[in-house]
Amino acid sequence: MSYVELAELFKVFATSLLLGAFIGLERERREMRPLGIRSFTFIAGTGTVAAYIAETTAMVWVLPAAFLVIGALIVIGHIGYMPEGRRGLTTELAAVMTFGIGIMVQTGPLELAIALGVISAGLLHFKPQLHALADMAGRKDIFAMLQFGIVAFVVLPVLPNQTYGPYDVLNPHNIWLMVVLVTGINLAGYVALKLIGTKHGGAISGLLGGMVSSTATTFSFSRRAGDNPGFSDAAALAIILATAVTVPRMAVEMGVVNISFLQQAWLPLVIVFVVSLAPFVYLWIAGQGVSEGRAPEVKNPVQIGAALIFGILYGIVTLALAAAEHHYGQAGTYAVSFLSGLTDVDAVTLSTARLVGGQRI
Repeated sequence: MSYVELAELFKVFATSLLLGAFIGLERERREMRPLGIRSFTFIAGTGTVAAYIAETTAMVWVLPAAFLVIGALIVIGHIGYMPEGRRGLTTELAAVMTFGIGIMVQTGPLELAIALGVISAGLLHFKPQLHALADMAGRKDIFAMLQFGIVAFVVLPVLPNQTYGPYDVLNPHNIWLMVVLVTGINLAGYVALKLIGTKHGGAISGLLGGMVSSTATTFSFSRRAGDNPGFSDAAALAIILATAVTVPRMAVEMGVVNISFLQQAWLPLVIVFVVSLAPFVYLWIAGQGVSEGRAPEVKNPVQIGAALIFGILYGIVTLALAAAEHHYGQAGTYAVSFLSGLTDVDAVTLSTARLVGGQRI
């Protein structure tokens, strides 16, 4: 074995032991723990050793044998702590995960193994926050996540990935992928809004509400300002932020679809964003609009019906942009963009970015 191969082997085993220790470090802080930092280090190392032996000697039975031994020891350790009132299997499940991570360190990809180790330690450490989030989630929130799962992992994989129709621009897979992207951004903003709750003022509420739907946020704050004129300044500030946040949202969408297009368009986006914040700066300096305000009333951002409507709208805008560019050049593109922007800025942003990436406009 050469020096380079030996050094690489040391790197693999050092990474495995460090990941096991990192996960076990969090468990070491818990009371009534059957497994701690040393146990997790050995578990990860055992997984890597077993994988190495299986690879180099073709003795594939070593891996299941090692798993059975580790599993038996984990069960014995759990039973030993049952009389002390310890409940739950989180530590034991984390140990099984650590064994698998140790195997992946050897078999690869190494980057994924490291990422899984960090995520596992985070899941163990943030137990109170995760339980609080679960307690806050109502049936509507769970339903929203299930609907996103259907949109992203059930519908998308079965759609054909080829173009149809006139101008050869309508791709069902790409259209629905844009639906997944937009609903994912909406869901992220919705979760952030739920976490912030009603504790913060109208400015933060408008900012987060704009991530979900600037239209819904504008309607919500406008209606409340109509009921309570004294709330008008705070509502104006919230609506300004809800509108301004659509610009970085557009930048995210453009970057996902066509990063080179974003590299060309970043300066106009920055200019639009800064200008849209000018009224906010004025209100803030004047001391207006800083009163407390409840979060906007935003409904489930992931609805199958709404996703279908957006998909249809995206397809129509894409087809219209291609047709306008073909028949009328840039003037046609600008006209379609203006009209579609009155309805949904996400559709025209994503359509334009994708058509530019395909050198269609």
